Amino acid sequence: MKTIMLIDDDPHMLRALTDHIDWSSLGLCIAGTASNGVDALELFHHVQPDLVMTDVYLPGMTGLEITQTLRRDHPHLPIIILSGYDEFENARAAMRWGVNHFLLKPAEVEEIEAVLREVLLEQDVRERHERLERTYRQEIGRMLPYLRKQFLHELLSTRYRQEELSPERMDYVGLRRPERVLAVSLQLNRPEFLTRLKERDWQLLRYGAADIIRETVQGYAQKMAEGHIEVLDYSDQVFVLVLLEGDCPPEPLEPLLQHMIDQIFTYLKMEMSAGVGTCKAHLCELMDSYLESREALETAEFQGGSRVYCYEASGWTEPEAPDYSIQLQQWNEAWAEMRPDLAKEAWRRIRALLEEGGGSSIQDVQVVAMSLFNTLIHSWNRRYPRLDPPLTMSEFLRGIQLKHALPDLIGWLDGIIECWLEQTRKETAEKKSNKLVAQVKQYVEEHYAEEISFEAIARGLYVHPKYLSQLFKRVTGENFVSYLNGYRIQRAMELLQSGHYMVYEVSEMTGFRNATYFSQVFKMLTGKSPSEVG
Repeated sequence: MKTIMLIDDDPHMLRALTDHIDWSSLGLCIAGTASNGVDALELFHHVQPDLVMTDVYLPGMTGLEITQTLRRDHPHLPIIILSGYDEFENARAAMRWGVNHFLLKPAEVEEIEAVLREVLLEQDVRERHERLERTYRQEIGRMLPYLRKQFLHELLSTRYRQEELSPERMDYVGLRRPERVLAVSLQLNRPEFLTRLKERDWQLLRYGAADIIRETVQGYAQKMAEGHIEVLDYSDQVFVLVLLEGDCPPEPLEPLLQHMIDQIFTYLKMEMSAGVGTCKAHLCELMDSYLESREALETAEFQGGSRVYCYEASGWTEPEAPDYSIQLQQWNEAWAEMRPDLAKEAWRRIRALLEEGGGSSIQDVQVVAMSLFNTLIHSWNRRYPRLDPPLTMSEFLRGIQLKHALPDLIGWLDGIIECWLEQTRKETAEKKSNKLVAQVKQYVEEHYAEEISFEAIARGLYVHPKYLSQLFKRVTGENFVSYLNGYRIQRAMELLQSGHYMVYEVSEMTGFRNATYFSQVFKMLTGKSPSEVG
């Protein structure tokens, strides 16, 4: 059974925690309690608890100072901060010390127990991982490929300093320090008809796609004089190629990736898109190349799958971090006056700065996001004191910790603000949503024979492409690319049934520039070839 130490200068709070939390069902017992910071540190060294729960304001030493002190010698120790609604700055400061578990007073017993279970689960996962690593060290020869994949997988989501990736650590996973690194994200599009299949059927198709990817990569790796290329099974629909080599790359990657995409579509009738990051000079920058590949891949959601998207093609350059103070002041004033129209305009300007301000770090954007949400929660509590807000402070603080990439964080924040605005003017927003989708459909009806860019449609409607994409899918039940393909094939059916046109003519007339691709999409959606319909 694991142990926990409770720190709070309020004896009623300590008694409530002791008496009302079902510690035994959580697999915990209280190792000790303390009511001031100095005693807490002394008690900690005496009882060595597995978890610590501390208030912020304490005599002798604050909870934040205790956290800072414990973090030096116990970097993985789970620490839960107790914070009041008026302690937003303290919660933000605690984030700098790796605290990602917050309880806002007064907290319900269920909420406290839920956070404790989450902490224990994370600790259990970490301990299991450590035990696995000890086992792997005993069988290093057999487990080396797995360790290498795990190491590279970790580099995609964790930012290391150069000195942390020592030659000894590289030798441990069987890698030499590369001159250049590059990441490519490959995303499988699971079509609607595949979602109706059993999970086993989907996994068989996914296994086939993985086979094609690995065979193609193997041929490419043979042309590499030095270095290494690894295929990482990143998620249910995403594979990541990691290239570690002396000269990056030995030959253009785009033809190779397009061949891979074509093979998967030909043999498995699945679309796959590729996002290519830029080459970096050190392994510690692999995460940046990966995030670039994911950002490039987001274009596929608006422009269609079965293509290669290179991050360089955007012409993006890193500007200096912008100053948000004026926009944040306008945001605060808009909500002080409860003017959703002004608030939306202020958010549009802030979002534009966030998206264009490549000099901003993820920490900078987190600070801006927390300031925005702080205004929202206070205005809601002031205006609707008896109503629960659309998102609580606890949920926000937990959610922001899961956003490790700028596009994800901005998109997540955009969703929160849009939801908040909808709560204050629901009927107007609903009408506008339906109108936006209708305008997209009208555009498709008028321009389906041309090359259509979803981003251009979004610009014409003065909305963000990501928001419009999410809205379109929520209202219609399908993404834009699926709707566009379905509409084009519907018109193609009509033209073919008229008997006046050849297949290649219908392909051109319905916006497909490649007759072979037209035939493949046609058969995938209708179950027949175009010649059978004609």
